[in-house]
Amino acid sequence: MTVISSISSLPPLAVARPAATQPAVGTTTESTAALSSPASIVTLHQDSNTIDAQTYTSRGVIAVPDAPLAWEYTQPDKVSFRMGGNFASTTASSRFRGLGETLLLQLAQSNKNISQSVIRSSTGRELEPAELAAAQARLHSGVADNSINLTLKTASGKTVQITLSSQDNALAVQAQVQGGDLSEEELAALGAMAKGFESAIQGLTAVPPQLKLEALAQFDTDVFSSVDLITRFKLDDDSTQSLELHADASQRQVRMSGAAGDFDMSVDLKNAAILGDSNQKAKALAGYLRQIEAARVRGDGDQNLLSMFESAFKTVHSNYPESRAATGPQALTAIKLTDTDRRVLTGLADFSATVTEKTVNGNPARPLELDSFTYGLSQATQSTGLDQFNRKVVQNQQSHLTAHYHKPLYAGQKLKLTDDPQSQNYQYYQIDDKASSTSSIGYVKGKLVEASVSHSASQSTRISKYVMGRLEEDNVTPVSSSKTQNLLGLLQQALKEDKLAQQGRGTSNALAAIQDEVLLVGSPMEIKG
Repeated sequence: MTVISSISSLPPLAVARPAATQPAVGTTTESTAALSSPASIVTLHQDSNTIDAQTYTSRGVIAVPDAPLAWEYTQPDKVSFRMGGNFASTTASSRFRGLGETLLLQLAQSNKNISQSVIRSSTGRELEPAELAAAQARLHSGVADNSINLTLKTASGKTVQITLSSQDNALAVQAQVQGGDLSEEELAALGAMAKGFESAIQGLTAVPPQLKLEALAQFDTDVFSSVDLITRFKLDDDSTQSLELHADASQRQVRMSGAAGDFDMSVDLKNAAILGDSNQKAKALAGYLRQIEAARVRGDGDQNLLSMFESAFKTVHSNYPESRAATGPQALTAIKLTDTDRRVLTGLADFSATVTEKTVNGNPARPLELDSFTYGLSQATQSTGLDQFNRKVVQNQQSHLTAHYHKPLYAGQKLKLTDDPQSQNYQYYQIDDKASSTSSIGYVKGKLVEASVSHSASQSTRISKYVMGRLEEDNVTPVSSSKTQNLLGLLQQALKEDKLAQQGRGTSNALAAIQDEVLLVGSPMEIKG
């Protein structure tokens, strides 16, 4: 089997058989030209004295050690060298390592389209030209076990399409620009995104996967108008892990599906008027992350899945596009919001987010006792009224947790439930929690007449205790609490203190403290009467 440990160890490329009359011009073509058929079929000379210990592919299929490698283009460049060095690897992480960054950098430096692939015949014989062309076309179209597709749209109307595809016997990349050559500014911004793209790939192909999407979601809005990332990876158990990211000036969305479960979240950036300052947003974000972690603990959620959910939530709510806040519409209506209005809001953009674990049968002896976890979180803001002097702003936050899981009778015990009654010693938890917070502020004839916040939270905990398969206890514990607080007096006093502080006549933290009163409270025990 060919062993490729580094770029310097690559044997010389040898043309095996022409596949078209097109000259072999390497992996780059003019960015506005259409990619055509391959220039040649290329094989790597085999080193018969070297034995590769990796005799099985990542799918568990025996590799063919003497099968020739067929390259799409013959002229070597950084992308081809990187592909050659990675091809012997069997995991998606190693196959793609460094390739995304190298591809973006080469495109940014050359401003030319790129297409390259390397394929090993699974039959041990060289592929015929028609077979090779068909295999290359499938790879470049994303029909592969593992695929990565990045689409960047520029503010000037151009589209940059980046694809990486891999399966047991093949590896392919493409970088295409449509709509004209990229400008120097666009090329520089593209190159600056290379490390972030590589970080996202390595995070998604890690075991367990991690989300590192910050650089892609928080792109340069002066250069790019939108970013889309779509990935699909086939896991060792033949399940599929997929991710979709979309970000533009008006919204951000992340969807992910994998062996552990799924999550879906979206952020609405159109209503820039409700966004607070950096301190207000940071405090609200930290509060929501605490809510997610508390739900994971109470519902016995999968730690890695919820960690990715938290990471995605933090990413979509960090570094909102400044251009949208500065130039976007003040609200969904013509009514503008003031700094005073924003004091009774969280400061974050409106959103919805849901995470759901794969439901499993946690007890073979009792098929109806399923293990599950679902958690949802949302915020929605509305402004209404006749005009600027007669307006009302209402913001609602909600969360809902449902979970079912098994636990041993005593801490430290290992739970392994089977059909054997001797193993049927456990507690079965059923959780149903809801929480909501609603804040509002209103004006009549320009005068502040209303400012309030209402909190409500309920928790239902049912614990069924089984000993030797027999139900010994079945207890349901409901807890609920609610509270409505009039913030009018507090807000008026805070405004006076803040005005005096601005005149150098004292200090005031009262306005900032009001935010503590409007953030979502997830537990009834935290609502103080």
